[in-house]
Amino acid sequence: MNGSIPYINYHDLKESYTIPELCKLFQMEKSDLRKKCDQYEIKPRRGEIGEYFFVTYDVRKLHNAIYHEDDSKQVSNNKDDPWA
Repeated sequence: MNGSIPYINYHDLKESYTIPELCKLFQMEKSDLRKKCDQYEIKPRRGEIGEYFFVTYDVRKLHNAIYHEDDSKQVSNNKDDPWA
């Protein structure tokens, strides 16, 4: 299990999150969140009043990618695994 991001129950998520709200939910700094968003090519959307936010789909996609980062590294580093 990855220790860098907390477990989140996807059924409890709101429809959208502002950048500060998502930082609090993921327990990470804004600069780290931005790096992860760039890494996984997930961009915040811009609302009608100009505020940036993430919809639930993007929150789940980003969380899942970050949460399982360590798992994918372990599999790819295992040279004895023919499926790696």
